Parts: sequence; C-alpha cells; structure tokens
Amino acid sequence: MNSEIIPLYPRVEKENLDSVRLKDIRLLEPREEWLSSLLQNAVELQHELSNLPLSERLKAVQLIGDTWRKKLEEGKLYWVKEDLVKATGYSPSLVEMEMKLVTEVFNPGNVRKVLDSGLVGGSRSLEEPVEVALGEFVRNLPVGPVLVIGSGNSVIPPLIPTVLSLTIGNFTILRPSLANFEAVKEVYSALEELPEDNPLRRALLVSYFTHESRNLMYLLERAPVGLVNYWGGEPGRTAVSRAVAANRYRPRFIVNGPMTGFALIDSANATMEVAEKLALEMVLYDQQLCSSPTQAAFLGSREDALQFAEMVCSALDKVGGEHPLSLESIPYPLFVLRKSLELVGAKVYASSDPRNPWTLVLAGKRSVLDKVPQNTLIPFYARKRFLELVVVQTLNEAMELIRNLPENPAYTGVDKVQTLSIAVSGDVLKQVTNSLHLLRVYRVVPLGESFLRTPVEPYDGFFIPSAFSYAAYVRVR
Repeated sequence: MNSEIIPLYPRVEKENLDSVRLKDIRLLEPREEWLSSLLQNAVELQHELSNLPLSERLKAVQLIGDTWRKKLEEGKLYWVKEDLVKATGYSPSLVEMEMKLVTEVFNPGNVRKVLDSGLVGGSRSLEEPVEVALGEFVRNLPVGPVLVIGSGNSVIPPLIPTVLSLTIGNFTILRPSLANFEAVKEVYSALEELPEDNPLRRALLVSYFTHESRNLMYLLERAPVGLVNYWGGEPGRTAVSRAVAANRYRPRFIVNGPMTGFALIDSANATMEVAEKLALEMVLYDQQLCSSPTQAAFLGSREDALQFAEMVCSALDKVGGEHPLSLESIPYPLFVLRKSLELVGAKVYASSDPRNPWTLVLAGKRSVLDKVPQNTLIPFYARKRFLELVVVQTLNEAMELIRNLPENPAYTGVDKVQTLSIAVSGDVLKQVTNSLHLLRVYRVVPLGESFLRTPVEPYDGFFIPSAFSYAAYVRVR
C-alpha cells in the first residue's frame, strides 16, 4: 500500500486537503469547506447527468471495464495484486480471479439488465417518462448526492453500488476501506480519460476518511446528501446511523450489513462433486463474504454424514491447497477451540497445514459451538475455512438452525443468514421455497455458487437501482 493516500477527483488542490497521520500512512482528506462547495454544485451536475443519454453513460462504464482489462492483460496491475494479497490475507490465486471479475461489473449489458430489473419502467425511465398504465407515467431520477461507505473484504462490493449510482445520474462520493482503496481508485481512474465536457468525469469522488474525521462527520450529519449506503457491521453501523439521523436533509440510509451463509445438503446429494463445491465455498474469500456458508445442515443419517464429512476433508485438502495462505503456523487460539469442541462431544476434522488451516466440525441435531466456554471461541470473522456440519433428521430442524443462528454466541455480530446454498432433491427444494417466509433468507442458490450474482439479483432484499433513485409520477388522464 502507498504511504500516501490521495483522493481521486479531476480537480482537488492540496490546499483543500487535510493531512492525517495513520501509523505510517499519510492520508489526505477533502476538507469540509471544499466538500460543501462541491455539493452545492451537485444538483446542477445531476441535472446534466440525467439529460445525458443512457447510451453515453454506458459508454463510460464500458471505458472503465476496457481500461482495466487492458492494464490487466499488459501486466500493469501486478502492484494491485500484491497490495490486495497483503491487505486482505487472501491467496494470490483468489485475488487474481477477482481482478478478472472486475470487468464483469463494468459490462454495459449487465448494468442495463440490473437497471431493467430494478426500476419500474426499466432503464428507459432514466431518460424519459415511461407509461406504466394507461395515461400514467414514471420517470426515475437520481436521489443523490450519494455517499457510499464500502467494505474492505473484497474489491468488487464497493464497485457495484458506485457504478449503478453513477449510471443513474447521482453525484457520488465513495469511501472505500484502506485495504482496497488503491485498487478501487485504480479502477475508476479511467474516468480521467473522458472528455473535459463530459459530466461523468466530475461525478465521482473517491476518498478515504478516518473514522473520527470531522470531514466525514460533516458528510453524515450536515451535508445535503440524498442517500448514505453503508456496507459493514458494528460498531460502525450504529455510529453512522446515529450521525445520519441527525442530518436535517433526511437522507435515505441503506445498510448492507453483517450476514453469513448456510449450506443444506441431503443424503441423496452427498457426492464427491458436492463435497468439492462445499470446500470451494469455504476456501474462496476465506468465508469473509456475507454469502459464504459458515454452518451447514446434513439431512440424513449420521453414517451418511460421516462418509460425506470424509469427502469434504479430502476436497478441502485439494481445493485449499490450490489457494494457499501465507501463515507460518496454525494460530494457537484455533488449537484451543478445536480441543474445546472435542471435549463437548463434537467430532473434529482438522488440517495441520498452516497454509491451508481448515476445520470441519460434525455435530448432531444442534450446534455445539454454543456449548464451548466463551473464552475459547474465536470471533466469527476470524474463523477462516471453518465449518460446523450439523446432522438433522428433518427439514424443520435445519430451518430452526437457520433461524436461530444469530442467537448462537459463536455468531455474535451477525444479523442473519443471507444466503442458503443447497444441494438437495426436488421435493426438499420445493419445501424450502414454500418456507421462505419462515426462513427469512435473502437468497437460495445452488451449492458452489454463493459468491456469484446475476444482473437481475436484488441485494439483501432490495434492488439497488430503486434505492439510488426516486420515481417521479405523471398522470395525464
């Protein structure tokens, strides 16, 4: 990571920046006074953006994706990969994969599909009123200015709301994390290639602000913003929500909060192929995504579950070995937790390889993680490649595990299960889909695909385009 963190914006002189020291990093933050002046002109800018044909907005999206792809192919982003591996702790092969996926975020066809599925009136409603009933029209307009406070567990999450916000026509301020700041800044630096008179060139400010920053507090508490989108958990979420609540402009507050994934497998699907998919879910992103399964239910007999667990262990050795970590030894707290689980009656399978430190815990009917002494529990987000597989006899027992997961002390800080990844027979799937109102999960996807999203998917129960815009209604009859 660079020793100096500088904002990305076409024109921001250093006299308009506050210098902040954070360990060995010098942060340059846009000052409150400069931000205030910038936001005063944001309404006029959003008017320009709204009158820009959607095809022109999507050309800018295409430019960002093409520029990133070209740099990647020419080997100019090696330093980004090195920074991300060091900052996130992910394996180099995973970071490489994610850097390739960035281009999909900026695929104009994908962006248009997101807009078509997430807006009443579809993408055309961003350019003109669209008739949705006889004599009734809807035009979707930017709700901004928008402030996005992104997460640091991956590069892609902060890119998605930002590109949609820009395409909708919002002036957007993106505050990434320190871990992914330089990568995100490099992605959006392509906007500097747009012509001087293109309003999209002035539509994005990428800047880091410290948690205690007076400039950030201005944006939250007093700035004329229309939406604050926060990605993350506590204590930041509560602090930000309180600050936003004091803002007299009453901006919308959208949270993509701390959640986790859950896997459901029945004995009819307990194959080696499914075991490898479960292993992949555990290894990719080291379960740091809100969709990654961290607990699973096996619907069937204990004998079948034991056989499946052996397959998963074999798969974890294989898949985890393809994505090695840079640890030199197994963390001592992990040894303690493994031993504590054995003492309360769980069967624990574990790797002794520090570069692939997976743990699989087999339990019966209910979780055993809530039985171990509190002082031996590793915090949820520090448990990597760690899964508890609970053997259940009925789907109702599995559903109870899903509903009760946030109450489990081992999942302190988790709001709920976001994604249910399944490998089940047709009749079980039908029961699952008929019980969504009880499960209250946001996504049900095939096992092995929890980290993949299609352009038509909502995020955490809502469509981002509808949150980043407002619908103006016109009736002529």
